[in-house]
Amino acid sequence: MPYLNCALNAIYRAIDIAYFLGGSVLANQIVKNKMNTFLETTSKLPTLSISHGTTSCTQDKQHQTKNLEVNEQQSEQLTTDILNRLDRANILANDDKILLAAHVLQGINDVHLQPVHHDILKEAEILKQLLKDNTTNIDESDDNNSDWIKQGNYHGKHNFSIYYKLLNNNPNKGQELSCRLDTIIPHTLLVPILSVLNESELYQTWLPCWSVPKLKVVKSEKLRQTGRCSQVVNVETEVPWPLSSRQVILKAVACDNIDSYSEDDDEARTKCLGKDGGRIIIRLQSLDCDDNIQEGLDIPPVKTGTVRMRVSGGFTVEKCTTTHPSIKDAHAALAESSEEDLVLVTFTFTVDPQLAIIPKQFINFFLRTAIGTMWNMFLNIAEGVKDGKHPAHSKAIKEKRELYEWIEERTLVMLGQSSINTPI
Repeated sequence: MPYLNCALNAIYRAIDIAYFLGGSVLANQIVKNKMNTFLETTSKLPTLSISHGTTSCTQDKQHQTKNLEVNEQQSEQLTTDILNRLDRANILANDDKILLAAHVLQGINDVHLQPVHHDILKEAEILKQLLKDNTTNIDESDDNNSDWIKQGNYHGKHNFSIYYKLLNNNPNKGQELSCRLDTIIPHTLLVPILSVLNESELYQTWLPCWSVPKLKVVKSEKLRQTGRCSQVVNVETEVPWPLSSRQVILKAVACDNIDSYSEDDDEARTKCLGKDGGRIIIRLQSLDCDDNIQEGLDIPPVKTGTVRMRVSGGFTVEKCTTTHPSIKDAHAALAESSEEDLVLVTFTFTVDPQLAIIPKQFINFFLRTAIGTMWNMFLNIAEGVKDGKHPAHSKAIKEKRELYEWIEERTLVMLGQSSINTPI
């Protein structure tokens, strides 16, 4: 303030002199010189801020510098945190831990995400929906509180239940048939079951076929292996006349959802389905295309006389709880191995058979005969694989020893029989 007061006093004195001299040229020059001196003086003054009547320009300048440094440090730290999370999500996704990878990405602005991260988030949403469908309890005692219809219980060495419902999601298309199977198995059968699922090129060797009515898998081929267990397969089936043959190009994605989410993560990122872990998830989705390129494949057009079906669904595998309604029957059926941990396998799928209306006879045959027989045979094949009775599967397991050893170790972690856990 003293500098400013001095400058202003000089201006006032110059004006007085100019007035005394009657506005002469000399007076004008004196005023001009004093104004220049004032401008030079004020230009050299620091930025002023008034605080309780005192000048704190030096302190304010120091605060501004310090705040700028703090903002730069926070920006650098934020960028580093985002980069670390993006890298971590990539590593987790490559290790088939897709839900956990998506969990790590939650809260990151879209501008920082690459296409691979958008794929992770998209895949995670599909997996969460499958997880919801497969883990929702069906209350058989309340017909009004469940849209699932029980097709029947099947008793034998491996008991299972079949439920179904008809969907009309798209009024411009026909009905869709949704099916769910629940099976409790001993944990020693889990790796053989996963091997039967994984060896898609061997489906044709064990899937049943019927001559009346005609239903037979005529082709099963792997089109692409994506990741450790995920793959794209082509399955072609002959069906009864006058229906055309059916084809499905199926994408299978495996997800290791065994590890629970870390408790010290942000609360906003822990509120998502799957955070409790303890499951293996395998989701199935048809590639609904004719001649489009998807999944890096040039998928050919549909053959004449063949209809390409739309299918979605998948498997969840988890340790069976002692409160499951079928646990007593499972223990009774597995009396000789009642000391084993039991595993709940749930399989749901929705299929559009390309029919305007699905006849009741078709539902009965498809679910009770076709699906029921296929599922029972699937479990029996897994038993045979466990006992070494299927050379083709045994050979495949031997050739992929590292894969199946990893599967076995991860299933033991899921059951709590191993202390080995992957850091997250």
